[in-house]
Amino acid sequence: MDKPAPALAATRRGIHGQIVDELGRRIVTGEFAPGSVLPTEGDYSARLSVSRTSFREAIKMLAGKGLVESRPKTGTRVRQRSEWNMLDPDVTTWAFNAGPDKDYASAFFEFRGIIEPAAAAFAAERRDESDLAGMRRGLEGMETANSRDEWIGPDLKFHRAILVATGNELLISLGHLLEPALTRSFFIVNVDAARRKASMPLHRAVYTAIDRRDAPSARTAMKRLLDEALADLEEMIGAETPDELSTEITE
Repeated sequence: MDKPAPALAATRRGIHGQIVDELGRRIVTGEFAPGSVLPTEGDYSARLSVSRTSFREAIKMLAGKGLVESRPKTGTRVRQRSEWNMLDPDVTTWAFNAGPDKDYASAFFEFRGIIEPAAAAFAAERRDESDLAGMRRGLEGMETANSRDEWIGPDLKFHRAILVATGNELLISLGHLLEPALTRSFFIVNVDAARRKASMPLHRAVYTAIDRRDAPSARTAMKRLLDEALADLEEMIGAETPDELSTEITE
C-alpha cells in the first residue's frame, strides 16, 4: 500500500496537471508497468487530498497521450509502450528527465537522423537571407555562451531556424514537438565547455553548406553533427549518476 503523501500544491498547470506529471513519470519510468492497474480515483484522491474531478481530468490527459486506457470494472490500465505517443512533448520530457538509457537515446537520434539531415538539405535549396540570419544568431549565441544553460537556447534556435528554412509546415511543427526532448538532450550532453567548443565546427559546417546552397554537403554535415551528439550523449548517460540525469530543467 502506498504511503500517505502531502497534498499537492497548486501550480500554473493546476492540480490535474500535477497529477498528470506524477502518474506520467511513474508510468514512463516503469514504476507502473504496462498492463498494471493504476490506483483508483477514490484511493488516489484520498491519499493526495485532491478532488476526484481533478483525477479524472488527469486520466483523460494520460489517455490522450496513449499511456493508459480505462474500462468499466477493470479500472485504468497502463498501455503497452508501443502504443504510447512518443512524440508527445510530456512523454519525451518524462523519458529524458527519468534518465534515458542508451536504447532510448539511440532511438531518439535515429529518428532525428531521418528528419534533420533531409531538413538541412531542403534548407540549403530553399533558404533565404532571413533564414540564414536566424541560424547565425543561434551560432553567435552558442559561441558566446558561458554555461550550459546559456547554450541551450541558441542551440535550439539554430536547429529551429533550419526547419523553418525548409518551408515545410509539417517539419516545422515536428520541431516544436521535439523541443522538450532536444532541450533535455542538450542539457545532458553540453555539461562542460570542452564539449560545447568541440561541437561548434560541426554546427558551422552545417551552416556553411546551407549558405552555399550545397544540399548534399548540408545533409552530410548534419548527419555528422548528430552522430557526434549521440556518441556524447551515450557517454554522458554512462558517466552521470541517476540523480544528475533526473535533474529537471527550470525556466
